[in-house]
Amino acid sequence: MRPKVWDPLLRCMKTSRMSSNLADIDFSQGLRHCDGQDSLYREVLVCYLDQFRPLLDAKTLLTDSEAARLQLHTLKSLSATIGAAPLSKLAAQLFAKWQQQDEQQRAEAIRQVNTNLALVNGQIENYCNNVNLAD
Repeated sequence: MRPKVWDPLLRCMKTSRMSSNLADIDFSQGLRHCDGQDSLYREVLVCYLDQFRPLLDAKTLLTDSEAARLQLHTLKSLSATIGAAPLSKLAAQLFAKWQQQDEQQRAEAIRQVNTNLALVNGQIENYCNNVNLAD
């Protein structure tokens, strides 16, 4: 039996591992969505960053339900397109539950999405900076 002193650290490690799993990108899947065209995929990734590098604006989403639904649906769809399926699923879950959640639950969900979105954005930037185009 492990000492209870380790429990907070183990919870933190599990949360970090879960967050990083939610931020996984299957770049080969995203490339397939762009018919294997490297330059097109890179362009889609740049557009994704243009749209989501500022992350989701919690204040706007919490005060404008229609803007929230539009942003979450867009994030869900574009994340799936680029190969970020776990983030797409997270955005889809939030989109589906949005009307049933109170403001505190919504704020926490946005925070979780933004945490993972920032990680996805970092991976995209890294990919774009390190992958040479063959076209």
